[in-house]
Amino acid sequence: MAKKVFAVYLAKEGNPNSDAYAKLDLPASPWVLWDALDKVRLQTDDILYMEIEDYYAFAYLAPHLDGLEISLNELNDLAALLSALDEIQKVAFDGFLRMEVQHKVDTNGGVITLQDLRDLAVSAKTDCYHVVEAADDAQLGRFYAENDFVPELDGISDGVFEMLDFAGIGRMMRCSQNGVFVNSLYVLRDGELTTAPPCAKDLPEKPGYLFRLTLGLHPDIGDDRTVTLILPAAEAELLGAQAQLGTEGWEGVAVIDYDGIIPYAAEFTDLPMELDEFNVLAAAVRDMPSPEKQLPKLKALLKQFEVQDIATVMGLTEHLDDYVLTPEISSPQETAIDQLHFMTDDHSAELLISHVNLYAYGCDIIREDNASLTPYGLLHRADYQPMLTPIQQSQEMEMKMK
Repeated sequence: MAKKVFAVYLAKEGNPNSDAYAKLDLPASPWVLWDALDKVRLQTDDILYMEIEDYYAFAYLAPHLDGLEISLNELNDLAALLSALDEIQKVAFDGFLRMEVQHKVDTNGGVITLQDLRDLAVSAKTDCYHVVEAADDAQLGRFYAENDFVPELDGISDGVFEMLDFAGIGRMMRCSQNGVFVNSLYVLRDGELTTAPPCAKDLPEKPGYLFRLTLGLHPDIGDDRTVTLILPAAEAELLGAQAQLGTEGWEGVAVIDYDGIIPYAAEFTDLPMELDEFNVLAAAVRDMPSPEKQLPKLKALLKQFEVQDIATVMGLTEHLDDYVLTPEISSPQETAIDQLHFMTDDHSAELLISHVNLYAYGCDIIREDNASLTPYGLLHRADYQPMLTPIQQSQEMEMKMK
């Protein structure tokens, strides 16, 4: 799984009545990004507001990213590049950034750009640098002297060696090399930076798959074989995946990566042990009529009922018509405004809005309709009865019949 780099908050810009928002960690998989936009529910002419709430291990990037015009896709791309760095490469990236900042200052070259950051992240994956264990000039000078990097010191005695000004040697080498200290390490660049390929501002099209699962053997087994499944899959494909991993069944198999049109489905499924059942769910999602409308409704129901098992999910997929989702409504205020427009003409509704306690009125309507505000919109039963899962409804009916 990718390491967290940024935590972001997304919402509609300039809409005081909207409570639609999404929070997610970057880098995020394609379907997670599209799910976030389902939660924000941008309409025509709406502008996406994005704020970085946490930088995790990259807090030093805040001054460079704050105020920078950057899209969600571009930020996710940068997060993916940074997430791929190991610990030494992170140090190199930090060092490269410090060098670049100083270069901009020295040459009046302006601010650090997104492309600069992407170039530095890509370059940290190459061999254009050296990292030395040295926290200051004195340690750096001793390192260079002890490892014969200063020809002038050849042949001196141990006694004279210990009398050397190591701090002065280190400072001289650092200044001539334009190196920098990062925590207790010294970073020296000795090659050209790599230019990162361009990144589009807009999100790419929605993935062509519904669910994608990458499986591998448990780390304790010590085998790095992996296999990627696109679900729903035929029985032969599932058996073929087991053959590639050298297993019978899914014992000893671990999930390495998951992406799906229902992003959190992996949280309530014991994968890969319940992979056969999950494959049935994937087929039900594939065969769902009007998926553009039904999928947000299914996701809203899963959140509403805090579903923790596949059986309940399957029951919901079979009873989606029992529920109504209104994605345009995200708050009590919007609920009230929608009701006013339903009750009277648009002009009269607009006149009334400033004289009505929209929040209180909206809360009353939601309570009266047995409805609920979900991350995907206002949800209620088609018959306005209390919201229950199909299983709960069956249990309630059985109790009434006794």
